[in-house]
Amino acid sequence: MSDEEDYSAEEGRPMVIEVKTNKRPSSRTQGRRSARTPRTPKTQRSQYNDNEDDYSDEFDEDFDDEEEMADDAPRTSHIKSKPKNGRKKVNMTPPDRLLKTSTRKANKFMDQGKVDKCIQEYVKCIAYTRMVHGPVDWRLARSYADLAEAYLDHKSYAAQADYHADNGKAILLNSPPTITTETEKANVYTVLFRLYRTKGRALTALKKFPEAEQVLAKADKFLADLFKMSCVTQDECDEMEIDISHAKARLYWKQKKHALASSQYDKLLDQMESHYGKDSMELVPVYQENGQLEQSKGRHADHDKAIEMYLQAHSIAGANYREDNLVTMDTALSLARAYSQTGREEAEGVAEKYLNECLAICQTCHGSNHKKTLEVMDELSRLLIRVDRQEEALSILRSSLTGKCEAYGDYSEQVSDTYKLIASVHLSGGATEKAIRAYQKCHNIECLVLGKNSKKAKDSERTIEILMSSPGLSNKFSLSKSEELKKRPKFNSIVNRSKPMTGT
Repeated sequence: MSDEEDYSAEEGRPMVIEVKTNKRPSSRTQGRRSARTPRTPKTQRSQYNDNEDDYSDEFDEDFDDEEEMADDAPRTSHIKSKPKNGRKKVNMTPPDRLLKTSTRKANKFMDQGKVDKCIQEYVKCIAYTRMVHGPVDWRLARSYADLAEAYLDHKSYAAQADYHADNGKAILLNSPPTITTETEKANVYTVLFRLYRTKGRALTALKKFPEAEQVLAKADKFLADLFKMSCVTQDECDEMEIDISHAKARLYWKQKKHALASSQYDKLLDQMESHYGKDSMELVPVYQENGQLEQSKGRHADHDKAIEMYLQAHSIAGANYREDNLVTMDTALSLARAYSQTGREEAEGVAEKYLNECLAICQTCHGSNHKKTLEVMDELSRLLIRVDRQEEALSILRSSLTGKCEAYGDYSEQVSDTYKLIASVHLSGGATEKAIRAYQKCHNIECLVLGKNSKKAKDSERTIEILMSSPGLSNKFSLSKSEELKKRPKFNSIVNRSKPMTGT
């Protein structure tokens, strides 16, 4: 079946694939399987999943007890038993139970933020689903959709997400239709919508914009069909509509179609406000993106609208969280940067207020030497330099050097950039000797980290040479061996003689 052909709920019996094997299971194996027959899951993942759906939170009690005992046991108790008669023990757990366990572990790891372990479990789910339901079942395509979304949302691996989305599509579009009920049709259409939406987002990240637009249009068609089905709830349709609107808004933004992107973001915010509520935390990242979109327009940027978007995000974060929360810190930092970019003198004071708020939250949550804290300190020091408060800026920059050496290393690009900023402050205040010393420290680190031929190192060297050329300064600074050799005249092997030699 091609991509353009529509799935229809044809009357017919589902495909049955009979697998024959030459080996007969032993009586011991048969006894184990009959004694450990898996129970049918009691709950479904959504309201329109069929009774054979394996995405369930209900598991065998005895199986859970065994797993908890295994987790609680010390590592020293896991002793590898030697194989008897040349045979190793084989795990005879049925694959449907393994599928349930991997699904539960994947959800648990995702909640805990352990993305790599979650992806490993999703890979296992694909293998177990193929064993349980066969190679052409919609559940296998759903497992590929789960893996593709995990790669894209939590690892930003667009190529892997595109690859696994294609694998899921191939299962549903290139296999004979086995749909018998409207519920199964809704399941298939939902999986197809997820696969097309994920593929469209991945192609957007890969800058394949025409293909991404076509794929998202196909996802829209499946969503329109899902709206017509009675077994699909309105909330589920609203969430899918929000997802596709968000994907389109990002696509228009990446294409630099700013007018379309702005209207799409406004539409998205209206949908989310009606579905989640005006004070929901789901709106905060969308308000942040909308503000970034307005700032990315260059000289056509609407700074007032960007500030309005950031203020909405900051007010929602402040209403839902305490003041010393990292989400509040991010929204305050975005507000400070937005006010700084306006170029208005009165906006600098507001930006300083929000930067001080960010710095207090970072020091409370992360500590003084955390990378985010150091980033906010740099923002604050640049703001103070712009408003001619050099002494306060120098104090912040010097205090950040210890933290940067601890966070990035003594010889790092961040430390050299700080020394260069300190030197520029000294130079603007007329302290040329202090500026030269700071530039020399910056140049030494840049040579070690980036190399002597790097652009930054050459620019610093050229600046030092210009400052040292002023009278009275070159004698105050001791030159290194390499600098002394550079200043020596080039050796010439030809000796100039004014008169020819005469014989004696």
